[in-house]
Amino acid sequence: MGTTLKDLAGHLGISAAAVSMALNGKPGVSEQTREEVRRAAEELGYRPNRTGQALRLSRTNTIGVYFPSTVMEYSLYFAEIMRGIVAGFADTELSPLLLPSAGDTGHVRDFPDVDGFVVVEPHSDDLGMFELLRSGRATVCIDPPPASAEAPWGVVEADAPAATRDSLRHLVARGAVRPGLLTIESVSEWSRTIEASYRGWCAEHGIDPAVIAISARQSNEEILELLGQELGAPVPCDGLFVAGDAVAPRIAGLLRTMGRSPDGGFPLVSGVDSTMMEFHTPPISAIDLNPYGYGMHAARMMAALLREPGRPAAPRIEQLPAPLIVRGT
Repeated sequence: MGTTLKDLAGHLGISAAAVSMALNGKPGVSEQTREEVRRAAEELGYRPNRTGQALRLSRTNTIGVYFPSTVMEYSLYFAEIMRGIVAGFADTELSPLLLPSAGDTGHVRDFPDVDGFVVVEPHSDDLGMFELLRSGRATVCIDPPPASAEAPWGVVEADAPAATRDSLRHLVARGAVRPGLLTIESVSEWSRTIEASYRGWCAEHGIDPAVIAISARQSNEEILELLGQELGAPVPCDGLFVAGDAVAPRIAGLLRTMGRSPDGGFPLVSGVDSTMMEFHTPPISAIDLNPYGYGMHAARMMAALLREPGRPAAPRIEQLPAPLIVRGT
C-alpha cells in the first residue's frame, strides 16, 4: 500500500489538514511548511488519490477532444496534434478522450460527461462545434472559432498573418512577380485569415490577387483547369502559396505537367510543413505550424484554466510562432 496523507502528517508531525493545504496550494500554512511537505511527499513516494479528488470536486478528470470531419483527410497533421495533447496532460490528473464528429447533426448531448473540451480547428459548418462552445464547460480551441460561435475560454493559434507575409516575401525573392494563393477550404478561421492577409499584401504592393480555390477531392483535370486560368492570365500567376496540408506535392506534380516546375523557376510554399515536404523532390519550402506544440499548449492551457475558480473574464489567447522553413522551392 502506498504512502497516505496520514503517513505524511505523522512523518512531519503536523495535521493531515495542514498536509492537504500544502499539497493543494491552499492558504493556511507557511511557505516553509509547504516546501517541507512537498519534499517529504517526493521522498516517501506519495501519490494523491485522483479518484477521491475527482469525486470531491465533482469532476471526471477527462477532457473531450473534438476534431473536424476532415480528420481522416489530414490524418498526419491531426495525429500530431493529438500526440501533443496527450503529452500536455501527461503530468496532470487529466486524461484526453477522443470524441466522434457531430458536424452534420450537432447532437452532442449523448457525448460522455467530461470536464471540458479541446476543439481542434473549429469549422464554420460544424454544428457540433457550436454546441460544445455553448455547453458552459471549459473550452480551449486550437485555432479561433468563427465570430458567430460562443467565445471559448482559451485559444491557441498560429501567427497566420506573419506566416503569410513571410511566404509571399520568399516567393518574390525567388522571382515571382504575381504570387498567388491556393486554398482548399474556406470554413476555418486559419484559411480565412490567410486569404485576408494575402489580399491585404496584394493591395499594399499593387498586385492583382490570384486566389485559386480548389477542393482536395477534385480531380486533377479540374484542378489543372483552375490553375490554367491564373497561369494563363495576361499577367500570369508565377508562384504559389498553398494554404493546406499535404496538398503542395500534388500541386507540384500538376505544375510540372503544365511546364511550370517548382525547381525550374516557379516557386512554391506549403502552408503546412510535414515530412512529405521535407522529402519531396525538390524539398518544398513550408510553414512549420508545429501541430505537436499546438496540442501540448492547448492541453496545458486547459489544465491551468481548470485550476482557476471560474471562467476567465476574457478568452485566454496564446499565439505560437509559425516560421518559414526554406528549402528547394
